[in-house]
Amino acid sequence: MSLFDYPRINFEGTLQLSPGTANNDDYAANYILPQSWGAYAGQPLALIDSKTVEARTYGMSDTDFIAWAQQVQIFDVVGGKPGETKPAIPAEWNYYGAMDMPNVNISVTGAQAAAGDNDSLANLRGASLTFSGVITDVNSEGSPPSTQFFLDSVTLSGNGKTYLSGAPSKGACQWLNFYRNVNQTADAGAGGYVYHVFRKGPGTTIDIPGFDRPDVVGAIWRYYLYRPIAIADKAQIVALYKQGKTNPVTIQIVGSFAPLYEHETIFTTPVGRLLVANQATIQTPKGSKNNSPPNGMISLAPGVVHQAGNSISADLVGTFPENYQGNPDLSDPKFDFGPVVLTVTADSRSATIGPIDYTNVTAGNKTGWIFDFDISGNAAAQTILQNPDAVFSLQHQTLGSVLGETDHYFVSNQQGIYTEQGGSGSYFLNQGTEEPATVRVYRGGRELSRDQCPPITVWQFRSVPLESPGHAEAISNNFKPGDPIIVDTSQPGNFLFTFSIDSSEIPPACYLTLMYPPYITNYPAISLRILPNYVDFSQYYVDPHAKEPVGNDLLTFDVVYQHVLRTYYLLYPAMNQWFPLNSEAAVTKKAAGILARTEFSLWMTSRYMPRTRDMSYSRRTLLRAWCRKVLAAK
Repeated sequence: MSLFDYPRINFEGTLQLSPGTANNDDYAANYILPQSWGAYAGQPLALIDSKTVEARTYGMSDTDFIAWAQQVQIFDVVGGKPGETKPAIPAEWNYYGAMDMPNVNISVTGAQAAAGDNDSLANLRGASLTFSGVITDVNSEGSPPSTQFFLDSVTLSGNGKTYLSGAPSKGACQWLNFYRNVNQTADAGAGGYVYHVFRKGPGTTIDIPGFDRPDVVGAIWRYYLYRPIAIADKAQIVALYKQGKTNPVTIQIVGSFAPLYEHETIFTTPVGRLLVANQATIQTPKGSKNNSPPNGMISLAPGVVHQAGNSISADLVGTFPENYQGNPDLSDPKFDFGPVVLTVTADSRSATIGPIDYTNVTAGNKTGWIFDFDISGNAAAQTILQNPDAVFSLQHQTLGSVLGETDHYFVSNQQGIYTEQGGSGSYFLNQGTEEPATVRVYRGGRELSRDQCPPITVWQFRSVPLESPGHAEAISNNFKPGDPIIVDTSQPGNFLFTFSIDSSEIPPACYLTLMYPPYITNYPAISLRILPNYVDFSQYYVDPHAKEPVGNDLLTFDVVYQHVLRTYYLLYPAMNQWFPLNSEAAVTKKAAGILARTEFSLWMTSRYMPRTRDMSYSRRTLLRAWCRKVLAAK
């Protein structure tokens, strides 16, 4: 049962995330350089070419670019009225972000040993949850699932005891919902779902009753992040930049730990029956400001229902939005749009499973927003569930179905993956090692075998550049669960894959439509980054065929800076606070450290450089060859 089993340890609180934002290109589709820029007039405001992983400096020197990027500038509005302009800071809101998590304040709100039990694990209540690591997008231009969480250590402790500690699997944000708050806009109105697993073994401690069963091989850690708040005032941001300071977001978190069983094979999401809403039917409060202009209609984010005999559980941690009221303690109420009930239906007959008390935030946080129902006394529901075509839904008295079960639930262990230009088109870097990418399919809560599953269509979108991405392309029409996805790696860039079986699941033709709700929220997705290797650097090596080549006399610092370090020097200044990447003397002193920090064995940790994980094999080889050259000369 995984997430839906017991024990469950539930928590809530806040943390800070400090991503670097100069690579985000959020403005690319909206702002262009004005006519005063001459040859660069009309180009999108986008500081990185994600396809080539190169900074866009619009002809400026490095010094001028760095100064310009941190100040408010005026740009023309794409599609606006003639002469319409808007101010923007090119580096966006957190230029000096180090991709880290500077502050975590999270504690256990509830611990359940079994259904109806609220006392046997009472000693865990109030325990502190701490963790450290880094975050980075698969692709900074906004290709979901995008944000990855690489965590070195996670610790749950209290009363002088460590209940859990270890390093989990990489997590990737999914079900990104820009309708999470009905009175917040842009990222502040968004939320996302993250799922990790811990495995028992060296380096992992799990000392919680119930997790010691022989069939429990680890722990699941799933959480939801929402309402990220950072300084938004442009003058305040510029003032921070003048001091070289960061502007991290404070973000709310709520989630749960649960057992990981030896039979489980999906480590990125709970399996069961996926409920989604593909139409926005819920009216937001009059006068509120949210991400659903102009009519303010929203839809709910996905939930997952699981049945085990007479036990029905629903994971609705990300489903119901908040209604921001300006509370400084972040205690926003849920947006109350009226009562809803979980219902099961088949052959025009319906039975109520039970009410969803979604406005009770305290109770929801205590149970991790997992709602449990015992239907042993519900004969109508038991009868309907004997029908293999029975489906679950959330029903509202006047709106009808506000969340309904999908025909097919596509799940993948490879949400955010990498490969190299000219490299393998069937093996991808995921959890620190290369593996095939595939999907599994569930219907009615049961996994479909290859023989049971109808042919799947695999859709590919080229998602960069953001201002002009690609259209849906069917790269396979006869895909089966477990088959490897085969990709053309001849060109670098970022690609998003989604899946369909029947006509109701076919994605929109345009990526610019797919990236907005409800598609970005509901559609299955695998995001692939193909890193660029279009320059032959063999002329710079003593032996180009060596496994770890050494640079020759042609490999000067200027070559390394222009081809590798310059992008990071310009767009990720947090690194320059340790040592300036444009200084040959400083980089030479750190050559041994650079070799150590670019070892692939560190890829799953915060120690791996660059934290953005977008340095291709050829550029990494060039940098390391230069480091060996200068070390040999000492």
